[in-house]
Amino acid sequence: MILVGIFGVIVIVYGFVLTLAMIGWGRLTYFKSGRNHVCRTQVSVVIAAKNEATTIEACLKELSRQDYPAHLLEIIVVDDASEDETYEIIVAFASQARTNIRVIHQPEHAGKKRCLAAGVKAAKGTLIVTSDADTFGRSDHWLQTIVNYYENRQPRFIILPLGFGTGYSALAYFQILENIALTGITAGFAGIRKPFLCNGANLAFEKEAFEAVGGYDAHVDIASGEDVFLLEDIKKLYSAGSIHYLFSREAVAKTYLVKSVGALFHQRLRWAYKAKYNSNKINTFIGFIIVAANLLFPALIVGILQKSALIYYLSIFMAAKAVFDFLLLFLASDFLGIRYMLIFLLPFECIYWVYATVIGLSSMILKPTWKNRKIL
Repeated sequence: MILVGIFGVIVIVYGFVLTLAMIGWGRLTYFKSGRNHVCRTQVSVVIAAKNEATTIEACLKELSRQDYPAHLLEIIVVDDASEDETYEIIVAFASQARTNIRVIHQPEHAGKKRCLAAGVKAAKGTLIVTSDADTFGRSDHWLQTIVNYYENRQPRFIILPLGFGTGYSALAYFQILENIALTGITAGFAGIRKPFLCNGANLAFEKEAFEAVGGYDAHVDIASGEDVFLLEDIKKLYSAGSIHYLFSREAVAKTYLVKSVGALFHQRLRWAYKAKYNSNKINTFIGFIIVAANLLFPALIVGILQKSALIYYLSIFMAAKAVFDFLLLFLASDFLGIRYMLIFLLPFECIYWVYATVIGLSSMILKPTWKNRKIL
């Protein structure tokens, strides 16, 4: 019965965490960007790119189509010593674009944080919006929505929603469902003013606030985590109330799905690996609770095979977890406009425990790689 007690506590804590996230969703108000709003904020969109020849032009074309005053917008692309045609593509596009596109070329590999820092330093904008070279799927009113929100609410830091591209494979459905769950946790905890997650592929912050916390200086030698570490620094200086989640579909940017299990493993390993350097241990705690709760599934299978008396209790715990998962994923999938993905929730629950356990353990013993380089 000790095992029942342990799993009982885990499910209670897990349910409490997801309930907090759902309460946060209830506190978020959908933001409608008025088309008649006259934006007055100078904006700099900063992108760090390395070996992105296949995606950078499409990204720049989409940004150039933004319904935003040209005299208030600049796009700064920092090329991190690309070994393909990325730099040449950026220069060629910038020479013909009507939008102000500035290019900074790093002759030697500097890393994402140093590249972004160089872009922010050169930026003329009051508001910095960071993006990745492989993002797409933005509304033409994406930037106007962000600035309209900023001018109305005056946050220091804006967490923006991130979506994934479409795919028709088990691997694609898995990634999309995981992103729905991450969106639920990210938005929910921001809604109760306990933000701890964000993604630099779609993020906005004041240049003044960035400079006030020293930019990425405190963690520049940690190759990943430029987003969540900056969030924590902003929170320490300005309080969590200065960090907002922009609850609007028009603020969504999408990123491409990875195409292999190996690529997914290395990407998620990078995401998990940075947790050990984060001063806010809430993400480590929640990660642990998620992994522990997902171990209910193999425990139930073992119980069934052994015809254990614990099957009844484990089944109740598993059902309770599934209800909490469904409720949070329903809210997030509805916001992202992909509620139909919930039909894959059951198979997702069946395999997620393997994935979560492998990633969690690997992040403690392996160093992740990015662009064929090992990172700290």
